[in-house]
Amino acid sequence: MKNLFLIITLVTFTSIFAQVNDSKDVPFIEVIGTATQEVVPDIISIEITLSEKVVNRKNYTIVEQENNLKTKLNALNISLDKLSLSDSNSIILRNKRRQTGVKLTKEFILTVNTSEEVTSVFRALNDININEASIVKTESSKIDTIRREVRIEAIKAAKEKAAYLLEAIDEELGKPIEVKEYLGNNYGILAQSTNTIINRPNASFSQDLSGFNQINFETFTVKFSYYIKYAIK
Repeated sequence: MKNLFLIITLVTFTSIFAQVNDSKDVPFIEVIGTATQEVVPDIISIEITLSEKVVNRKNYTIVEQENNLKTKLNALNISLDKLSLSDSNSIILRNKRRQTGVKLTKEFILTVNTSEEVTSVFRALNDININEASIVKTESSKIDTIRREVRIEAIKAAKEKAAYLLEAIDEELGKPIEVKEYLGNNYGILAQSTNTIINRPNASFSQDLSGFNQINFETFTVKFSYYIKYAIK
């Protein structure tokens, strides 16, 4: 009985070992395919800070500024639903170690979709003496679709590369053995974040925009690479 068990064990082990060897003996080619796409942002977040100030020797209150802001947005056909309250707080100003006063502020986030709207908004802010504003974030509403498209193109690029390289030596492309989203110089490293989907410009537009024509945004790049190991027929 012991001899029978030993024979079965040896046969099973030999079979597994043979399968492993067969897999290792398959000729293969390794390639990396990369695809990129330039993306124009269509979600632009503008942070607008209202603070109590004096304009033309008169107090310009936060309430007046907010009313003027909403009036201007209506005039630009920008829905007030795109304007949300970010924070309302008191900032304690300090001069070295001595408290010197309290400055009340009210912060809003306005979301627009085009560079034309951004330009119009900053011109309007300039007209109503609201100068504390900046673009804090730009995004694409189609980023999920774009990611998918770029990933597919990267896979196709890898397959095309493998095919023409093998054709040059009169060989044929077989089935993929291994596929990995690739980042860096090591095949074993999987991509955790291989593309940029959000751009956070630090630009502030508090200056006079009366003579400014257009605010333009730089595109950002979505990029994916894939490592693929193909069998050779």
